Amino acid sequence: MTFKMIISSKQKRNYINARTVTDCLSSFGGVLLLLFVCISSAQADPLIKIADDVVSQTAVGEPTAKNKPNPTRYNLWMYQNFMIMEGMDALGEVTGKESYRNYTKRSIDFFAAYQSKFGDSMTGPKQYSKPNQLWQTGMVATFAEHHKMRPNPEFVRGMKTVDDLFANAPTFDDGVLVRNKSKKRGLGLQIDDLYMMVPYWCRKAELLEDSKWLDRAIEETLHYFDYLWDQEDKLMNPLWLQKRKGPYGLYWGRGNGWYLMAITDLLTFIPQDHPKRTEVLNDYRTFINGILARQGDEGLWYQILDKPDSYQETSCSGMFTYCILKGINKGWLEDSFFKVAKKGWHGLLSVVNDNDELTGVCPGSDISEDPNYYLKIKAPKTHDQHGIGPFLLAGAAYLQANKKFRK
Repeated sequence: MTFKMIISSKQKRNYINARTVTDCLSSFGGVLLLLFVCISSAQADPLIKIADDVVSQTAVGEPTAKNKPNPTRYNLWMYQNFMIMEGMDALGEVTGKESYRNYTKRSIDFFAAYQSKFGDSMTGPKQYSKPNQLWQTGMVATFAEHHKMRPNPEFVRGMKTVDDLFANAPTFDDGVLVRNKSKKRGLGLQIDDLYMMVPYWCRKAELLEDSKWLDRAIEETLHYFDYLWDQEDKLMNPLWLQKRKGPYGLYWGRGNGWYLMAITDLLTFIPQDHPKRTEVLNDYRTFINGILARQGDEGLWYQILDKPDSYQETSCSGMFTYCILKGINKGWLEDSFFKVAKKGWHGLLSVVNDNDELTGVCPGSDISEDPNYYLKIKAPKTHDQHGIGPFLLAGAAYLQANKKFRK
């Protein structure tokens, strides 16, 4: 007898022929085992295809005048590509696949070689050589991590440029780094900037074996919580303006995701006996509990978190799902949180279209109090890089957690 078992009702690609099962296995227990493996494989299938696509589209190798590969969007000096590198590293660790394990090394080596030979052609308006905004830190955290293993003069140059950017950035009176938003708004502490600083400082602390950079990352993160956390709504405001002496903007999904990504990354570096670890961990758990109430029925979160009539947004959903799974895998959260994370991962799988592309991704955004800005001007895009990194990270963390919960 031949039959087809549908693994995913959404896509035709995920099915198996039962005759293959009966040909390969002779026991009912074996059939059940293979069905479980096939189901797990089907759930990971879009993850692997998206990861493989990133690998295939990223330029690597030693560029020369005669052999000058065209950089792709995955080669550019962009914080989104740092997230993608982190996702590939995590996926390489959990799958053992060499193309993922070597991805970051090959990618930043290409960037460094290309940059030293051909200049700022991969960085937009000199965002690498002359950055003037906190968000223009690109993949500098990866530079710090890899320079410790493989010293490179271009890594040093990139880190010095970012160090100069931070040294000359405006601050509030307490020393926290901020943006000059405009003449009208003045100085503002903006939520996404935290992720542009904290991962770099954590890795710089390890590179230099100097804990002052870790302490700097901790203090900055604690300041952000104090400025932006809304105790009533249990969400993070996206901006705090000095002139207003208060918060500004709607509860932007990915903005909240940036904060959670930063504090999650930070927790992986703080030693167990650090005097501020408990405070940071409490802030992380407080935030996690706040966003749980905002998860939609399909497992995703919204572009404007407290407005379920806004669209379900993929990048923040990936960030939240990943950070919850990371907390479970690290023991920061109880195992009971896996139900929420699993729901989130299945929600993420549901937004992968038939071309193995992520839909529903908010493009690059500023801060606004106008819902139309987030819903119409920043309407969802397909396979925007802001969504790819969180998806890879969430997928890798899910595969790791799933090993534990299926035992």
